[in-house]
Amino acid sequence: MGLLSEGTPLDWPEVKKVADYVREHGIVQLINTFERLQTRTNDVLKWGDEVEYMVVRFDEEHKQAKLVLRGKEFLQKLKETAKHWPETDAGTVAWLPEFGRYMIESTPGGPYQGHLQAFLKVEKNMALRRAQAKAALPSDVHLLSLTVFPRC
Repeated sequence: MGLLSEGTPLDWPEVKKVADYVREHGIVQLINTFERLQTRTNDVLKWGDEVEYMVVRFDEEHKQAKLVLRGKEFLQKLKETAKHWPETDAGTVAWLPEFGRYMIESTPGGPYQGHLQAFLKVEKNMALRRAQAKAALPSDVHLLSLTVFPRC
């Protein structure tokens, strides 16, 4: 979804009030940025990934899985865990807020560079994120990376 800074998303009626302004100024910003940067050459390609997770609690006794609306609380635990995690060749992790209260996003701690070795770090970094989540969250809470939560 992209980087979400702290804040509250607008409701649709509020969005409609500012849509024309955002559209117009977004186009102006794009044109200004293009004109300012169109002569740049030899930039190093930097890239990354993001994984959006749903926070889910598994109830083994009743054989149920439910979304947990404590993403903000768990996000703080994950950030603290990442801060104190021993450094490895997998790089670092950034935990970020996501749109819903039942969601969390993770990315590498910094961009990958444009060389071949960077591709070898992606899977390791994703595994590192899972390890941090397992260490930080209660044993019955898990992060699922599904496009939609199944309904019963």
